[in-house]
Amino acid sequence: MIKTEINYGDIYLVPKKTLVDSRKECDTSVQFGPRSFEMPIYPANMKSVVDADTCEYFARRGWFYTMHRFNVDAVAFCKDMQDKGLFASISMGVNDDSYEQLRELKAAGITPEYITVDVANAWCVKAERMIKFIKAELPGSFLIGGNIATADAARDLQAWGCDAVKAGIAGGRVCITKNKTGFHRPMVSTVLDVAAAVTIPVIADGGISEHGDMAKAVNCGAAMIMAGSLFAGFDESAGEIVEIDGKHYKEYFGSASQFNKGAYVNVEGKKILVDYKGSIDKLLNELQEDLQSSISYAGGTTLTALTDVERIFVHR
Repeated sequence: MIKTEINYGDIYLVPKKTLVDSRKECDTSVQFGPRSFEMPIYPANMKSVVDADTCEYFARRGWFYTMHRFNVDAVAFCKDMQDKGLFASISMGVNDDSYEQLRELKAAGITPEYITVDVANAWCVKAERMIKFIKAELPGSFLIGGNIATADAARDLQAWGCDAVKAGIAGGRVCITKNKTGFHRPMVSTVLDVAAAVTIPVIADGGISEHGDMAKAVNCGAAMIMAGSLFAGFDESAGEIVEIDGKHYKEYFGSASQFNKGAYVNVEGKKILVDYKGSIDKLLNELQEDLQSSISYAGGTTLTALTDVERIFVHR
């Protein structure tokens, strides 16, 4: 039997009676780990999306972030962020260099508030070893494990010690894993499956193409949402500016692309050019306004209202 699974574009949410006088009364904040954040969405921990300046910008605005793990001095980055009175959120792989960086953090007496174990498929023995190592060596860090795509994987990562899991495999705009390997799950089905399986927060990673997809992700059980292309192309985003025929673009490439790896080996990502968009302030304000509208249509005043509305499948 072949299952039918669905993506964000396949569903819509059914409105309830609006109870607020103004959308601005709706609160988009979310408690995630030890801190509360203005919004439940944040930029992907990709080298073409975030750098140290991006991370500082989001932290100062009260939004969550995660620094990527590629050629980053974790000790220096965490110390700089914490010295500025901001929180430190970093990514780690599962190889020897990540173990060394974690030992250096512990030796320096630095505990990042958030650590993300960042691998293509975190349902693996190497991720299990890394997760258990972090929980033993830096127990004060809120540990996110990803990425996964099934209930069984989610249950295992929770059992290994993760404080949150990141769900979504091959759903990103510059990810070609599904083309190269044949493996992928649509995001609505993934988030519903994973969220029902665990008692820890779930991050929906990938597939956000419209602002309304934020509300759909929360409705499916996501506590947080990660997006890549949505946050690419701005002044505050990472990525090189390219000029073609007088028009400006920014490079956006996948973590598994040759442009990130530095060599064409096990390539499961590509590079595209996205329009240069100027300051990111307008986007962040619009995202918050749109999510406030979503909450008002859900008949509530906080994000929890979105979890209690009916979703419908749209036949195409």
